[in-house]
Amino acid sequence: MKSYNTLYYLLCVILITGAFASMAQNSYGLIILGCVSISFSILFLIQFLERTITIKADIYSILEPFCLFILSSIFALRIFYISFPSVELIFAIASAALILIYFKKSAVVFTFAQSGHYLIFTCLLGFYLAIECYFISLASINISPQLSQITGMIAFFCVLAFFIITLISKKQIVNGEEATGLSILTRKKDNSVLILSLFLLFTLYRGFTTTGILPRMYSDEFPRTYFELVSKAETGKDSQQGGKFKYEKFKEKYDQFVNLSR
Repeated sequence: MKSYNTLYYLLCVILITGAFASMAQNSYGLIILGCVSISFSILFLIQFLERTITIKADIYSILEPFCLFILSSIFALRIFYISFPSVELIFAIASAALILIYFKKSAVVFTFAQSGHYLIFTCLLGFYLAIECYFISLASINISPQLSQITGMIAFFCVLAFFIITLISKKQIVNGEEATGLSILTRKKDNSVLILSLFLLFTLYRGFTTTGILPRMYSDEFPRTYFELVSKAETGKDSQQGGKFKYEKFKEKYDQFVNLSR
């Protein structure tokens, strides 16, 4: 993971740049976001292949980048309005697999409670709970929008707790070395810090756009009504009818109209 840190940080900066470009009514902003998603998917795929050929790699460390590759690829397809049958099912399965993987990873935090390092235990517990809740929110967004909203809010409060405890906690001696919850996390060879950073950016974006502090992302490819319907589906204000959301039906009719107009 550490060998890719520079690339990941660069992609996060480009991601923020693309988001602001899109919110500033520049249609190329979504193209930037799509390219960033594709870049993330390529890096995750490379990680998956590297860990696959590593004899010491366990099944969880192999599955993690593969599931992240699937999610980032689907995000890229969504940005470019590309869909295929069962895409939502694949998305939910990959998210569910990551939930199980991070539940397994979070089991290690209880060793710190047993050894008396309660601040580190609380810090790590908040960190992993945030990731798990965010993945639950992703997996349930089309199944139960209300559950998705609730788990998303819980995740955000877990992130806040993690940062507060990180700020107030002092270094403790762990296995003969000084350590904090944050330093333990940064030593791990996984994508947990990156995942939480991306989730936090997404949460802040949704919070700022919902309250009107920031404008929503812009695209001139579809009418504004389409994006309003997408927003309703994402926030749970719309439900599926006949296996499809209203924005999906709207897009189908709009595509038919465009084809007839040519």
